[in-house]
Amino acid sequence: MEIAALVVSLVALGLSGALSWRQLRLSEQANTLPVVVDLFREHRSVRLARARTFVHEELPACDLSLGLAGLPAEGQDLVRELAWYYDNLGALVTHGVVEIEPVSGYLGGSVISVWERMEPLVAVERARRAQNALPDPNRWQEYFENLYHLVREIPAEQARAGTRLWRLPSR
Repeated sequence: MEIAALVVSLVALGLSGALSWRQLRLSEQANTLPVVVDLFREHRSVRLARARTFVHEELPACDLSLGLAGLPAEGQDLVRELAWYYDNLGALVTHGVVEIEPVSGYLGGSVISVWERMEPLVAVERARRAQNALPDPNRWQEYFENLYHLVREIPAEQARAGTRLWRLPSR
C-alpha cells in the first residue's frame, strides 16, 4: 500500500512538473509573439522592401570605400534603417528575447544576402568611427553581424524543417 502511494505521488509530481514546464513555455511564447509579429510586419513594410532593393540593386554601384558617405542621401537613409532593423533583431535574438529558428526560417535569406552586400560598408564605417575616436567603434552593426553568423549556423531550411509542423521537403 505504501509503495502504491509513493508511485502515485511520484507520477503526480512528474505530471505537475511537466504541466508547469508546458505552461512556462506557453507563457514565454505569448510574450514573444507580438514582438515577432511586429518584426515580421516591419520587414514587409514598403520602406524596408525599398531598402532591400537598394542594397541588392544600387549599393554595388556605390563607392563603398567611403562608407555611408559614398551613398546618395536616400541610400544612406535606407541602408541605415535596414542595418538598424537587422541590428535590433540581432540583439533580440542574441539576448534570448526572440528565438533564432523563426527568424532564420522566415528572414534568413535576407539576413545573409543583405549582410554580405553591406559587410564592406560596415567595415569602412567601423574604421571611420575608430579614426574619430568614437567609443567602441567595432560595435557598430555587431548584432547584425552576429545574427548573420547565427543564421549561417541554422539556415532557413534547417530552421523550418526542424519544427514538428513543417511538411514541405527540403529543396
